[in-house]
Amino acid sequence: PYITPIISASISVIVLGTSLGWPSPVLKLRESGQPMSLTDEQVSWMVSLLYVGNLASPLPAGLLMDKFGRKHSLLYLAIIPLVAWTIILYAVNPYMLYFARFLTGIWSGTVSTITPMYLAEISQPKIRGALSTFVQIMTNIGVILEYIVGPYVSYKNLAIISGSLPVAFILTFWYMPESQYWQLMHNRKFYAAKNLAWLRGFDNVADVKEEIEIISVAVQEEMKNKRSLRALVQTKGNRRALLIVEALATMQRMSGISALMAYSSITLPEPGAGRLSPNDCVIVMGLVWVVCVFIATIFVDSVGRKPLLFLSSIGCSIAMLFASLWFLLNDNTSINVTDYYWIPFASFLLYGLCFSIGLGPIASTMQGELFPTNIKATASGITSVILALTSFIMNKIYHTIAYHIGMYFNYLIFSIASLTSAVFVLMYVIETKGKTLAQIQEILNKK
Repeated sequence: PYITPIISASISVIVLGTSLGWPSPVLKLRESGQPMSLTDEQVSWMVSLLYVGNLASPLPAGLLMDKFGRKHSLLYLAIIPLVAWTIILYAVNPYMLYFARFLTGIWSGTVSTITPMYLAEISQPKIRGALSTFVQIMTNIGVILEYIVGPYVSYKNLAIISGSLPVAFILTFWYMPESQYWQLMHNRKFYAAKNLAWLRGFDNVADVKEEIEIISVAVQEEMKNKRSLRALVQTKGNRRALLIVEALATMQRMSGISALMAYSSITLPEPGAGRLSPNDCVIVMGLVWVVCVFIATIFVDSVGRKPLLFLSSIGCSIAMLFASLWFLLNDNTSINVTDYYWIPFASFLLYGLCFSIGLGPIASTMQGELFPTNIKATASGITSVILALTSFIMNKIYHTIAYHIGMYFNYLIFSIASLTSAVFVLMYVIETKGKTLAQIQEILNKK
């Protein structure tokens, strides 16, 4: 039974993924002036305003999920993407698109804050890492849905299809259980045990008595500490968790994933790759992202988080370096590299493969694992703000850097950020494979 709420909750992330992938096919449409003509500056604002909305929602979402619960907060706020897609459907000027993208950003921040927490709390330790990778899988599915459907339907039909997903989420998630951790935070031990028994596939709450007692003691101990911003840095464990999660979040987005999702279709050379057009290349990239996250799902609880994060970061750095070199030679020198027009696509493919086995899904997994109960909401909100701010900056400067310095410099930044991530993982990240959330706190607080 535990897989049902995992899949249902993950639909919220598909909705997020559609918002991330939507600009790519729509930017190709603008060549024909549909649904309106947009300048490069308007395009950069349209893409980037999602991340402004993302900045505004995580901290309020963190407060809401502690007050109303993880489940009900997601359900109440699911009306936001539904409204956003309706505005996109009827948009007649850039300002309507700006507002709609801002609303999708609010949903993005909400999902990034609440869903990883919900998944981590309802999962068993031995499979928590694998289940948490559903966040990245479903994000990628949302992105590739836009990539595949977008080029072959009208602007309005794409908005209708995308807008149907929040409805599907509300209808399925309505019947899912609340997190047992939240129930215990509010002294609802019977309901916590009842939900846990259902999640573990038992008919009787007595079958989970031992597990619920262990969780209850851990929650009570963690809740003795006050929930405040100061609590984030009061203990060594909290400071260490905060540094690890925020550094991984920053380097994940600086590695280039947001820019690739939004701008690949207009960045790839016109020949694409062989018989593949740039649109076809983008679809293949999306498929690679989806398939490769399953590799992380298989190995994250056997190989461990740290080795996959390290290998992923190294691979992303190499891939982005090759892309940077091609754009440097093509745009800034007299060297003819047109015969090697497939290199950017190959680099993007390699990057997608490497990102999807570690830096993408595992950074989100650790967000749900490292923070104690009393600061989870606040810390998760701050993490989402960091993700949004970094993504906004990287997307907003992408066109500016390409115009004033050269496209190669964007990819050089992505490569250096990925290499920095590899060094950080090697020196500072802890291994959480197979450990309970209480055991992880013990490791973080060790002298």
